[in-house]
Amino acid sequence: MRRSIVKCKSSSFKVFATVVKKGSCNYYKEGDTFPLTGFTPKGLCDSAYAVLSRDALALRYGAKLPWQTSEHTLLTHCPDPTGAVWELKRVPRETTDTEPMH
Repeated sequence: MRRSIVKCKSSSFKVFATVVKKGSCNYYKEGDTFPLTGFTPKGLCDSAYAVLSRDALALRYGAKLPWQTSEHTLLTHCPDPTGAVWELKRVPRETTDTEPMH
C-alpha cells in the first residue's frame, strides 16, 4: 500500500484577540490581548476561545470574511449575551517566528 504525504500550507499571519468592551465579564479588562495560535492561551476561557478560534483560523490563512471591520480586523462577541466584545487582528508573520505554523 502506498501512502501519500499531505503538505499543509503554512499560515501567513499571526492573529491576536483583544478585549475592546468588557461587558459583564469578570475575567478580562479592556485591552487584554491573547495570541491565538491554535491552542487555548493561558488565561483565556474555553467559551471565548471556542468563538474566537474559528475566525482566527480563517484570518491566519488570509481569508476575507464578510463581517470584517477592515482588511485585517473583525469584531466578535463572547457567547454570553452581555459578555466581552473582542477584536481579532491579523499581522504578517515574521520569517524568524518560532511559534507553530498550523
